[in-house]
Amino acid sequence: MKDLFVFTADADALAVIRSVLARPLAIGIRPVTFEVDRHTGRDPGMVKNGPELAWMRVPKTAFEKLVPIWDHEGSGWEEKPADRAREEIRTRLKQVTWEGRSEAVAVVPEIEERLWHSPISLAGHLQTGLAQLSALVQDFASKRDLDCDTCKLRYPKEVFEDIFYRLAKRRPLPRDFERIAMTASLNDWQTSQTFGALVNTLRRWFPE
Repeated sequence: MKDLFVFTADADALAVIRSVLARPLAIGIRPVTFEVDRHTGRDPGMVKNGPELAWMRVPKTAFEKLVPIWDHEGSGWEEKPADRAREEIRTRLKQVTWEGRSEAVAVVPEIEERLWHSPISLAGHLQTGLAQLSALVQDFASKRDLDCDTCKLRYPKEVFEDIFYRLAKRRPLPRDFERIAMTASLNDWQTSQTFGALVNTLRRWFPE
């Protein structure tokens, strides 16, 4: 039996989770055996039938723990507080007999939010310096009459993609998320509320 199955809503999140779980010491857990897969229906599909689909696709005899992860933004449940959305998914996981062996993670607002908690890894991946990266964030934020911190919190995906296009001349791909997560400070990432909650769950399940 493997330790963990993580059900993500897209390929970017899948790449991030694989990189994170490949660095167990960086998040304070023991090495775990795991698989990561994604829901073809993306974020709306995950909240629509993620727990039920996991029940059909993931044998309980094959995995000790299960975690579905989706972006709250774009899920179709944005009118609900993220805590309520998570609780609804937890309830449905219990109904499909994963009670006590699962946790639900709604990333607020999107997976890109955690990337900004370790800007040095973003700068390194984009082959630029922190000063230029900060200047580009400032430029994006000023066009929206926001300060940089608020902009990264409200629009983490938009500012990330804008800067990526400007520096790399293309859109970010799953391999970019994977490489950024491999070099990021996962201690810094834990200042992201939703990533910190995930790490706390993993530490409870798989202590060093």
